[in-house]
Amino acid sequence: MYREDLVNTYKNNYNSNDKTGNLKKHITVEFIKKLGKEKSDENFDKLLSLFNQNLAVELKREVVSSIGRQTNMEKIYHFINDNAFNKNYMEVIYQMYRTTLYKSNIDVFDKLREKIEVHYDNEMIYKMRDFYFYKKNRNQKKDSKISNYIYNPTLLKGDSSKTLDRIDNQVVKLIFTSPPYYNARHYSDYFSYKDYLNEMKKVLKQCNRVLEEGRFIIINVSPVITKRPGREFESIRYPIHFDFHKILEETGFSFIDEIIWIKPEATVPNRVGGFLQTKKPLSYKPNCITESLLVYRKNANFLLDENIKRCNHIPFDKNIGIDTNNCWYINPKSDKNHPAVFPEELCEKVLKYYSFPNDIVLDPFAGSGTFGRVAKKMNRIPILCEKNVDYIKLLEAENYDII
Repeated sequence: MYREDLVNTYKNNYNSNDKTGNLKKHITVEFIKKLGKEKSDENFDKLLSLFNQNLAVELKREVVSSIGRQTNMEKIYHFINDNAFNKNYMEVIYQMYRTTLYKSNIDVFDKLREKIEVHYDNEMIYKMRDFYFYKKNRNQKKDSKISNYIYNPTLLKGDSSKTLDRIDNQVVKLIFTSPPYYNARHYSDYFSYKDYLNEMKKVLKQCNRVLEEGRFIIINVSPVITKRPGREFESIRYPIHFDFHKILEETGFSFIDEIIWIKPEATVPNRVGGFLQTKKPLSYKPNCITESLLVYRKNANFLLDENIKRCNHIPFDKNIGIDTNNCWYINPKSDKNHPAVFPEELCEKVLKYYSFPNDIVLDPFAGSGTFGRVAKKMNRIPILCEKNVDYIKLLEAENYDII
């Protein structure tokens, strides 16, 4: 009965008066899938004919998928080998490559897969490969045990690129921090911008090591301008958020999102005043009311779903209020002890959206420790790193374990 229905569907989707078998415009994904499920040389030939038609990309991709489900391995191999290196949309190529992955236990397909990888040198293809072989091999691998688990709020005194050595691999579930502003504060003085980025990269390498695979690091940054060395000299404005993208990628993280923290204009330095007076072109400098929260995920060869499944046993509040877009309107906070502190509301949102209760969370540039205080209040276990003696004194009074 199924074969009879399939034949009728096939006839309905083709113009029976056209001996070339040209498609009608209403050919559907469902029709192509039915051809794929019915495995026969006849259907294989029909699918090949469909592939050679001028189809929409999503239809052609489904044709490739249905060809891959057929049983004639020799014909499947020749189809991919003959077409994978021709001009096609990459979505179609990805589907061909996917077929070679799922037939990688056959030597000729394994070699064909490698040939496609070399030909395209494409990041999505590599990601597909890594995901596939991770799933295939994960039952053969066991995660290394954590020898020194953290049970209490912890303070690491000193340079975080070194003090994080005291933390074992993959114990941290979330990292949220605001790195020191380049030569814009008394506590962040570097020889050069290149030196600054190199120091940040050292810390990010450590962050990657201690963070669990697939979990998030969130960096709060904004462009910074250094003071002019004299009125006759020009200042330099540094696009720190752009440069952090590069060093985050180099240290093993993948970009996920950018959240924009928007502050009331009255709370930021006035840069537009001169232009408002003169109205002279070229002198316009807008007031900067935003900062970026760069959301990155530690590289992992599995979907985020797996991280979530690992936490299914942890109760969480299902009735929380949510932000539906990437613009967060939050007032900044001033503090007599620190010139650039996190607002508690900012920490609360990050912890709510990117961690579970009882998670170990890290701020490698703790400053006055707002993140740690909010984390404790929200039933997380904070690890704070700080090297400034004045800030360390403040944190030591808050009952942190020191390791």
